[in-house]
Amino acid sequence: PSYKGRRKIIVSRASSIVLAAITALLTSGPATASKSDADNRSVDISGSSPKSIGFPVAPLGSVKHVGPEKRTGLRVEIIRDVLEKSIGTGQYFIHPESMPLEIFDDSCRFKDPTTDVQGLSRYVKALGILFDPRRSSVTLKEIEILSPLQIKATWTQEGFLKLPWNPYVPEYTSTTFWELDQETHLITKQEHLWSITGLEALKETFTPYNLR
Repeated sequence: PSYKGRRKIIVSRASSIVLAAITALLTSGPATASKSDADNRSVDISGSSPKSIGFPVAPLGSVKHVGPEKRTGLRVEIIRDVLEKSIGTGQYFIHPESMPLEIFDDSCRFKDPTTDVQGLSRYVKALGILFDPRRSSVTLKEIEILSPLQIKATWTQEGFLKLPWNPYVPEYTSTTFWELDQETHLITKQEHLWSITGLEALKETFTPYNLR
């Protein structure tokens, strides 16, 4: 095969080896999802939520307070509106400076099919090293209240990761659930369920854009 063809084969094999090593060596974070009993429309996603691969995006430091003073005791309708603006306009999944830190508990848990991060400060740091905001986009499809302690949104995302080999992640759909603390009404858990698997996401991470 040509030089480009041989290079593509080598990178593909290297990606497969790395993915196999990650899958074999890493363990997931805790996988228990709580269920709000405040309203019968709440959703228990513990059965449908796969364990996170636990991919370590980078050293994220210790959990500490970030952002302005917390806005406790807000009605779920207000929290939904804040999230709607922060995702639809601010696109906080790729622009962490737009994340409404004041409605999240500092010890909030953030889970998706590839990572499981405990702590708001650690999650914000992780967001800042993932997608290139200049070449990525988030589109909010819908957001709704499931119960007084649970909110659900559907959105799409695509873009380039901040890695030297310039990987591109094609558009995928995420369904996100936020769970609120019963007393403070701060968000204590955010969980993404994706239209792609964790292994598919990692494969995209290790595939240079010019070899697709």
